[in-house]
Amino acid sequence: MGYYIVFNKKSNEELDIKVTKRPFIPVPSRRFKEIEIKGHDGKYYVDEETYDDIVISVEFNFIENDLDNIRSRVRNIKNWIENIKDNKLILSDDPVGFYKVSKVELSEVSYENLYEMQNFTVNFTCKPYQYLTTGQKEIILPNFLFNHWDESKPTYRIVGTGTCVFNINNIVVNCNVNGELIIDTEFDKILNSDRTLAIGKTNIKRMQDLYLQEKRNTFNWTSGFTIYITPKWRTL
Repeated sequence: MGYYIVFNKKSNEELDIKVTKRPFIPVPSRRFKEIEIKGHDGKYYVDEETYDDIVISVEFNFIENDLDNIRSRVRNIKNWIENIKDNKLILSDDPVGFYKVSKVELSEVSYENLYEMQNFTVNFTCKPYQYLTTGQKEIILPNFLFNHWDESKPTYRIVGTGTCVFNINNIVVNCNVNGELIIDTEFDKILNSDRTLAIGKTNIKRMQDLYLQEKRNTFNWTSGFTIYITPKWRTL
């Protein structure tokens, strides 16, 4: 088995197409706001503490000598990258993590060179971080977690009934729980057990206060409640 990728829960080898070389993974660019001040040399830069998306370009090829078959295979390729049901991009030599794909673009495939290699490129526009597969599993929240990676945006699920006082790294959140309350810090949502928006159920002011920092993170909460976490570990 050669080098391959997995996207949309399917590998390129299932389509009988080959990756011609390992794709280059660009380093994400950190965002800075430029400020020009009259009478001063150069510019001032304000760190926005965020990163731009990255584009991972993967080159493929296949051999086909029948024009109808080429067209059929191109349709299969388009269906693979356009009907997205799972946006994870996994590289075969780094299977512990994946990239979250936001947009996919397919280059033109020539229909003229029969009996020759058909070459094309797929450009995957991805979030700047690589996400660790192990961080996607929900676990019971312990009293501390050590984050060996970059700051992450977890999902918390609080189970119980009544008022839960939840302390996260000395940030205190009051939660009114009726069976279950979900705090999704990545998408800035607070949800009931039926996934409807929970309005006025917490006093959260900034979701950033609930992120997992690059250090030891501590937690405690009112007895009688069980809290679960999906940490969503990530790294640049």
